[in-house]
Amino acid sequence: MEQVTQSSGSGAAFFDIDGTLLAKPALERRFFRELHWRREIPGENYFRWLSEFLRLAPRDISAALHANKMYLRGVPAEIAFACGANQRCGRAGRWLPEFFPAAIQRVGWHALRGDAIVLVSGTLAPLAEIVGFALERELLRRGVEATISVISTKLEVRDKHWTGRVANAAMFGEAKAFAIKEFAGERGIELKQCSAYGDSSLDRWMLACVGHPFAINPTWRMRLIANSHAWRMLSWTSRTRELPANNEI
Repeated sequence: MEQVTQSSGSGAAFFDIDGTLLAKPALERRFFRELHWRREIPGENYFRWLSEFLRLAPRDISAALHANKMYLRGVPAEIAFACGANQRCGRAGRWLPEFFPAAIQRVGWHALRGDAIVLVSGTLAPLAEIVGFALERELLRRGVEATISVISTKLEVRDKHWTGRVANAAMFGEAKAFAIKEFAGERGIELKQCSAYGDSSLDRWMLACVGHPFAINPTWRMRLIANSHAWRMLSWTSRTRELPANNEI
């Protein structure tokens, strides 16, 4: 870990997960594939998901894709933690892919500065919490002790089973920015002292509300947005340390 030369921070660093800390495909997609392979998803749930998609799509295609969890109706809520505890799930191999080395380096740098570390993701809350625990372990192996906070999509639970409905709001798009502002406000943190890292155009509101935005492995839409706002872009891969995607460090 590079020596931190700046004074202790009093800000926060907000990190998206899929495509930012971890390589795609997204964690929820991996989770769905595993549940499908294990036949944990009731057959009628596929029709429920499609019906909900058709209902939401005309009004908001993003909500139809990110807030529609009807495929999980009736699935035991603890199943994600059961998979995560073993780190392996059937034919899927490693349940949690390796963190990008540069991502761990950057998270550790913020932790050493004294910044709060927060994962802000649209993935399911249990999956995001597993990532948080794994990230804490990775940092501890490098001599950095940190507590990772998680803001993610929570599902309604009834009789220890998911109902397929999102509790409160799905954590994507503008909802991420609202959550960040609420987190910072409750702790008296100035947003201009905060950093945010995301890869998708749906992360643009999150990046826009902090003083130090970074587009990580940006999609082509995110690259256009980052260029228009002069945001820094970084390329993080499984083989590299922190490398700039443009001429900025």
